[in-house]
Amino acid sequence: MKERRQRLGAVIRILHYNRWILFSFEVLYKLLGVTLFVPFLYSSFDLLLRITGYNYLTFENVWKFLRNPLVYLFLGSVILLIVLYAAVDMGAVIYILHCSQCREKTSLSSVIRFAFRNMVFLFRKGNRGLLLTILLYLPFFNIAQVPEIMSTYSMPNMLLLNLGGQWAVTGGIVLAGLLIAPLFIRDLYAFHYFTLLDLGKKEAVKRSSALRDTKEKVKDLLLLMLVQILCIVAFILVLAVGIFLVILFGRLFARVRFFSSLIVRLVKGVITVALVVFGLLGTPICCIVVNMRFYRHRSVKKESSVSLEQVEAARGCVLTDVQKSRREQLNRLLIPLEILVLVVTIFLCSVYVNRMHRGELNLNIEYLKTTEVTAHRGASRFYPENTMSAFWGALEAGADWIELDIRQSSDGQLFVMHDLNLYRTTGKDALSWNLTYDEISRLDAGSFFSDRFAGEKIPLLSEVIDFAKENGIRLNIEIKPTMYDVHLEENLVELIEEKDFIGQCVVASQIYDSIAAVKKLNEDITTIYVTGFAYGNINRMIYADGFSIRASSITDALVSRLHNAGKQVYAWTVNNKDSINLMMDHQVDNIITDNVALAKTCIGTKMASDAVNEYVNFLNRQIRLIGYRFGK
Repeated sequence: MKERRQRLGAVIRILHYNRWILFSFEVLYKLLGVTLFVPFLYSSFDLLLRITGYNYLTFENVWKFLRNPLVYLFLGSVILLIVLYAAVDMGAVIYILHCSQCREKTSLSSVIRFAFRNMVFLFRKGNRGLLLTILLYLPFFNIAQVPEIMSTYSMPNMLLLNLGGQWAVTGGIVLAGLLIAPLFIRDLYAFHYFTLLDLGKKEAVKRSSALRDTKEKVKDLLLLMLVQILCIVAFILVLAVGIFLVILFGRLFARVRFFSSLIVRLVKGVITVALVVFGLLGTPICCIVVNMRFYRHRSVKKESSVSLEQVEAARGCVLTDVQKSRREQLNRLLIPLEILVLVVTIFLCSVYVNRMHRGELNLNIEYLKTTEVTAHRGASRFYPENTMSAFWGALEAGADWIELDIRQSSDGQLFVMHDLNLYRTTGKDALSWNLTYDEISRLDAGSFFSDRFAGEKIPLLSEVIDFAKENGIRLNIEIKPTMYDVHLEENLVELIEEKDFIGQCVVASQIYDSIAAVKKLNEDITTIYVTGFAYGNINRMIYADGFSIRASSITDALVSRLHNAGKQVYAWTVNNKDSINLMMDHQVDNIITDNVALAKTCIGTKMASDAVNEYVNFLNRQIRLIGYRFGK
């Protein structure tokens, strides 16, 4: 018992010695990986689709896609990048811990220099086989993250059916793990021997295997599994506490409109943060455990220790006393720069995550795309349609898009209105083209819905675009052209260009000539053709980038055909749970609805696994019970 406490104390002292360097490197490196590597992966895959002649992948065309040799070249390149990324990460952790073992302080720049030089040495003759060894490490070092991912997103039913069901998939993963486990445990310390003793693949594997007997190898494997289990438990606890607090505060402030509308997004945020934190810690925790076991086994075997100078000399990182002095001075000067880089990286990462959540970074694969939600005329179920109140309501409800309709006044202003006649929503029996916007702006567009909204104005499109830009929400702008309009499409395109809003909107219309005119004026503007039904080869409508189709006319075959032609599919107007779930089964890209909260709930339920759903429901029941008892 005393010996164990001493070993634990030694481990803590080693971790404590260069703790801030280890923390700084992991945060910076992982955030840079998320910020740079993942978007690069998305862009590369989109390029691969274009090169191979595909606009979209579905189960109908994926097998043909997989027969293309370029696909395997791409997959091989991605796997190599992942291996090299992991090699730098593991090399840095090993180097930092070895510095601590040798009671030497290090710096972030020294760690980065050593880790990347160590990675380059993998390509030398005799070392390349270690790339496969590192690939072998990855699944075992990241087992704890599998339940995290599975607890957040469930596998598509179609894919499960093709693979034989959930149990078949789980069984296959377990079987694969059992088959490669002996190789993994044999090679467990090979990368350490390479990094610290500069041994090639064969000798490193030989020394790794000879370092322990069978009993110790089993202990190593069980210890790693225990660490992974503890990580899973910690993840579940963090997730549980986070969701509990979100739901509890949601109940307490249920009457505060702004707070209650954020509950779903806060739950997603808690899950995202938990995934990021445990993703950040997964590899270094395993590396630390393996490192400690490595030093212990070498001590038992009485293998000679390796000095830091020997390790650095093998990688060409040895510095003279003068160079060390200059490096220390430079490191002190670089501290503000390192902080700046960290802040910028965190900002870029947050921008990337925000783009992911807004659906701007979706792979064009049918079962990997996130169905987005468009608020029909704003949150028109709870607010007067096509007004700023409705648009604020849509934003608070978590809509990805706002759909609105535009008309042109007699003085050429573009304003937001669905009907040709203004009577239904304003009480003014007049046609849009007969009034100036000054006259239109004095009308009451809220009283028809409720006295609470009396005095609500009809907004200009320019006002709504400014609102959308300030709040990061996108617009589906539907044109309502008439024979009395003057340069409607030209004015619209000019406004979108002037506001620099091309990437945040689509222009839709039931008149094909209208979206064709928009496309001819600016081909970068995404256009959507609105139709009540679809028959025949509508993807030949070259000026339409997508189709907004009545939900009752949408079928699996239609969606697959349009997706394979590179066209998006919007479903309108979908307001009940069964219809929303059906549209998700059809894999439409966007659901246009009057009830954003319901659509978001259905999508969240569809994406979240049964475990998370059951947990959230359980917490809801418990909090209701607490509230009931407290009320009594």
